[in-house]
Amino acid sequence: MTAVLLLNSGLPLLQELFPPVPLIQQVQDTPMVIIAVLLWCQGVAFLALWRAAPDYRVFRTLGVFSMVVGVVQYLGYSGGNVPSLSVRALATALVVETAGEAMRVPNRRWTLLFWPIYLFALVAAWFPSMAFITDWQIGISAVPLGILIVQGFRHGNSRDRMVAAAFSIYFFVRLTLPSGFEKLTGIANYVTIGGWRWPISAVTQVLLGAATLAILVWDLIRDRSEKQRMAAELEAARSVQQVLIPEEIPAIHGFAIQSVFKPAGEVGGDFFQIVPARNGGVLVVIGDVSGKGLPAAMTVSLLVGTFRTLVHYTQSPSEILAAMNQRMLARSHGGFTTCLVLRADPGGQLTLANAGHISPYLVGEELLLQNGLPLGVSAESTYAEFTIQLPPSQQLTLLTDGVVEARDKTGALYGFERAAAISGQSADKIAKTAQLFGQGDDITVLTLARTH
Repeated sequence: MTAVLLLNSGLPLLQELFPPVPLIQQVQDTPMVIIAVLLWCQGVAFLALWRAAPDYRVFRTLGVFSMVVGVVQYLGYSGGNVPSLSVRALATALVVETAGEAMRVPNRRWTLLFWPIYLFALVAAWFPSMAFITDWQIGISAVPLGILIVQGFRHGNSRDRMVAAAFSIYFFVRLTLPSGFEKLTGIANYVTIGGWRWPISAVTQVLLGAATLAILVWDLIRDRSEKQRMAAELEAARSVQQVLIPEEIPAIHGFAIQSVFKPAGEVGGDFFQIVPARNGGVLVVIGDVSGKGLPAAMTVSLLVGTFRTLVHYTQSPSEILAAMNQRMLARSHGGFTTCLVLRADPGGQLTLANAGHISPYLVGEELLLQNGLPLGVSAESTYAEFTIQLPPSQQLTLLTDGVVEARDKTGALYGFERAAAISGQSADKIAKTAQLFGQGDDITVLTLARTH
């Protein structure tokens, strides 16, 4: 009984919001229902694509916009002019935000300054004396929409310009919506075909949605194809890199050697090799190739192969670096490689040559080596040898810039001072400390200690 009374009391309000529409007008306005259904279908398609590709948030925005415009069309067909005008204010706000996101216009937060006008028009639609505001919002919203379209043409790529072209057509058609347009020009904002009145602006919205959908789906397919290609290249680079990093350290009498390699998310160019020397000592190379991905990994493979070939002909660190530099000159393609070669003799004598790499640490201090130019920079590069005696139980620490260039959440570098302070620890401890601080590049640590 109570429900019946509530229903009866609400009928006058519903009749006021949705007054009866004459049958002939319903027939004439049938295209509004068709357009509403098409817009809802487009909205569902956009939202489904957003669900499949959450990183493409523009699909979500376009889906909501299409749904809202579909509601506007259906309310207009049902005779609910007041609710239709109110929801149209929301659609006006959404079309500006949708255009900016679809054309990927940067720094568009200023468009939010117009939202108070849209919200005021949404409320004003319910008051007959303020209904004229609903026409104002269309003219006012044309300002940010036009600016966004110009920015889309000027700063966007081919994809953004195609979207901007679609929105520019809609921009001009949308100007026919205000009631004053027909009075001023005598041109109706609809086309009559077979007794059906097709709203020009609404039809354009459907076509805009279809064109934008096609452009964005094409862009999504191309984006996913590129990401798959990059993922395959990254996996190939990781495979090459893992093969070139020694799995086992050779046992060298009189020395304890440790090595740790911590790759970053993106494949870098760190490399090292440990090879027994003919005199019973050991030859060590450590380096870092500029660049990322498969090109860096392929350069590493070239350098490692060159080093392992050279050690059969010479045990001199300077000669090895000079030969590696000549091999890299024609293959660096504008890049370079920092590299350090070390020979440790059985009696503890260390001979080092450096090509722009981070100097080793001994007893918490950086060795003052004469640095040559990185590999692949100049054919005239020479590399001086530096000789020291490593006392028993002392440790020499070699590392790559992944340690000193680790960054914390504030952007602060780990730096050389911190690296020197922990250089006496084990290779694993040094690598984990830099990794926990904030790894941004491959981390390689190699320690060489004299045993009794």
